Amino acid sequence: MSTNKTGLRRLAFVSVVVSSIVLALSACSSESYGKDTLPKTSKYVFDKFNNGEFLDTFTPGEPEEGITLEAMAQLSALGYDKTKQEKAINWAKANTASLDSIGLKATYIFTAHSLGFADDATVRTAAEELITGVATDGTVSGNNFVYSWVIFALLAEDKKELANTVALKLTTLSEVSGGYKYLTGDTTSESATDVTSFAIMAIKAALGTGSEEDEAAKEFAISKSKAFVAGTVVDGNHWNAYGDIDISGTAYAIMALKSVGSDITESHAWLKSRISGTDGGVIAPWTDPSSDTFSTAQSLLALSQLSFVDVLEHKVN
Repeated sequence: MSTNKTGLRRLAFVSVVVSSIVLALSACSSESYGKDTLPKTSKYVFDKFNNGEFLDTFTPGEPEEGITLEAMAQLSALGYDKTKQEKAINWAKANTASLDSIGLKATYIFTAHSLGFADDATVRTAAEELITGVATDGTVSGNNFVYSWVIFALLAEDKKELANTVALKLTTLSEVSGGYKYLTGDTTSESATDVTSFAIMAIKAALGTGSEEDEAAKEFAISKSKAFVAGTVVDGNHWNAYGDIDISGTAYAIMALKSVGSDITESHAWLKSRISGTDGGVIAPWTDPSSDTFSTAQSLLALSQLSFVDVLEHKVN
């Protein structure tokens, strides 16, 4: 980033003011934490867990670890606590061998904190492996989604200095537009709403963990990415990908924009309009008129006007 030190200091001052405003604006979201405002929708996802243990969204009987863990974390914000998700927690603990990437380890750690089993030996081992997997400059192995999950996991572990290092690295990985591709610089793809929005949340969560210059760099990155998301909205209420409606991207954009104090009234209403009156699931373009488990699982927080930042702030110690 070419911003000089004087500019960074000015941005740092602005960042303090902006952060205070954002906290005030987003405080109302925390009021609904733990409350199931759309019980039919959350139950739709919960009931899709195979024997209460895992989600098999693509191939029947084959666990999808990533979406399973994410769904567990999102459900935790809606009152599905450690007791209600006992089968899924036990399944996750027994299958940590399949968490063979730093991204999955990070998601597992974050989910463990959201449900109050972070002291389990399997989580402690994953945390040690996570820390070892972060290079001194904040580089991690994986796409830009992985960077965000790593930041959230490190913050949940109260490893603020290391989280700041990874967050600063993530600020350098966006495209010129402020958007993020799954892999930085990939010439065969475009910046995506979901990964960009998740990056906004992760960097937002990491505010307050570094020096003045660090904070200014993070605030600047958030503002650029926020502008990208706001500038790619379709009809003022949703986002598209690959020429069609992007449910997950829209859900993540709602979370990200809410976390930084932006108005999400229209996009939230649009996402709610995609809920099936039959079973409470969210209807995706490829499943219309039926609901889609994957899309619904990724929409739970957004539908309750919450974000992963809220989950982090309400982690169970």
